[in-house]
Amino acid sequence: MSKKNELATESANALSTGALPDTIDASDIDIPRINVVQKTSDITCRDGEPAPYGSLVLDKSIVLSQPETPIKVIPLIATKQWREDIPYDSDDVPRIAGSEAEKNQLALDSEYNLLEFAEITFLFEGNDDDVEAFPLPLGKKNYAMGRINVAKDAYRQTFKRLATFAVFNKKTPIHTRLWNLTSSAITRGKYSWFAPSLTITQDEPSEEVVSFVEGFINQ
Repeated sequence: MSKKNELATESANALSTGALPDTIDASDIDIPRINVVQKTSDITCRDGEPAPYGSLVLDKSIVLSQPETPIKVIPLIATKQWREDIPYDSDDVPRIAGSEAEKNQLALDSEYNLLEFAEITFLFEGNDDDVEAFPLPLGKKNYAMGRINVAKDAYRQTFKRLATFAVFNKKTPIHTRLWNLTSSAITRGKYSWFAPSLTITQDEPSEEVVSFVEGFINQ
């Protein structure tokens, strides 16, 4: 390849201050994971202390909220999928289906039941002084993005609530309202754990946040 062609290829894949090239897509966006801290979790915060049981933690280092304490979020995108419901102590890796057709095919071929789950990406309002943890200045506040994988109770308390609102409120997209995200305790018999839940509020995000979200979901 000539030097001229090399430079052209590099330019096509480079970020610039203008419009992003077509080769930049969602996979190039850095979105850290959100964890709900359970009894068996091994998550240490930036101060070196263990993350509190039941807290919501971003990137395994930043405590977003304490248990039973809601934080306001804006849902960016939620994707439903299916995976094999493999026992926790199994060495098998669950196969995943991303569509109804793939789910039906996997159901015919799998020895396991299939489990609904979803990947949900949120925008969080953060501490204006912590630009490392919340690196997105939108309007007068700083924000961070985070994604969480939800199944079973967590799926029912988050994705299904988003889906229900979206179905019956077609003129009000889910990202045009602020939602409360809470890590709540669930107890069944002698077992207890924490799971995330979502409830909608009457509050609306700022124009800058709405513009950012619409740019994200339409990119």
